[in-house]
Amino acid sequence: MKSETAAPLGVSGSPADSIRERAFKVGLTLAIISTILGAGQPVITRWGAIHLDPLLFCTGAVVFATLCILPVLYLRGELPNLVDRRFRGRLAQMSLSGTVATSLTLTYGLTQIGAVAGVLLMQSEPIYSLVLATIFVGERASIRQILATTLILAGIGSVFEAGGAFSPLWAAALVFVTPLFWQISHIVGLTLMPPLTPPCVVGGRFLYASIFLSALLLIFRPASLAQLSDLNAVGVIAITGFFIYFLSALSWYGAISRLSLAWTTALVVPGVPLLSILFAVLFLGEHATTREAIGILIAVGGVIALVLGADAHRKLPNAAVIEAVHEPLI
Repeated sequence: MKSETAAPLGVSGSPADSIRERAFKVGLTLAIISTILGAGQPVITRWGAIHLDPLLFCTGAVVFATLCILPVLYLRGELPNLVDRRFRGRLAQMSLSGTVATSLTLTYGLTQIGAVAGVLLMQSEPIYSLVLATIFVGERASIRQILATTLILAGIGSVFEAGGAFSPLWAAALVFVTPLFWQISHIVGLTLMPPLTPPCVVGGRFLYASIFLSALLLIFRPASLAQLSDLNAVGVIAITGFFIYFLSALSWYGAISRLSLAWTTALVVPGVPLLSILFAVLFLGEHATTREAIGILIAVGGVIALVLGADAHRKLPNAAVIEAVHEPLI
């Protein structure tokens, strides 16, 4: 069998090398955008969780994101795919895990703990990514990745041992498991790209989540709808829906449709805590304690080690890579 060796970036030795090079560049750009947007999530979610009814906040943001993506899919002629029987089951599964569960766990968790502590807890995401990618996608872990995972847990554990920041424990647990639900949804999403494009996957994820969350809101918290009379509240919900849900999801799924799931996660996560802490200081007045700062640095060090220990390219048959790479993001 003829072996394939990827040419260095910028050198196209074959059509396959050119495809891999383009996939890497586009995927890297989208991953950077996702990092910037992801950094705002703990901060803006913390604000919404303490100023608005948590269920109203996450439902409104998801509904607004749905209203943003549906016109895009209509213009692309992809709207029927959302209810196609070949895809709707997996889209609904991805929606329940990646949007419904994560919105509820993160929002309710951040009603009790600060954004900085939440940022540290969410450094667990590369661990979930590595485990799930190994089990379901066949991306085998290296010794370096295992050691890096241990380092991430040590960073989180160093703050947990000190107590206080992760109190009450149930709220910290909700934030800690949020990345697990994200990663489960990403695994499902990867099985849909191709044939579905990233915008179509995002549309399905938000559409079914909007239906489910709206039903929960009308059943359990109908009185909270009165808060929508406050224009500031509506503005925060709209900003969250557009940037934190709509644009963030588009950039993320565009990235993992081109790059390895574990590598992309490990690239995005290190930049998020540093920017998130900056946002928390500027907009929430929070400050990281010395113990939290040390824990975050340790965890980020482990995440960086994961980047160095993983292959960036997504593991797909050549034909599937070609189809996935040439799908436009918008």
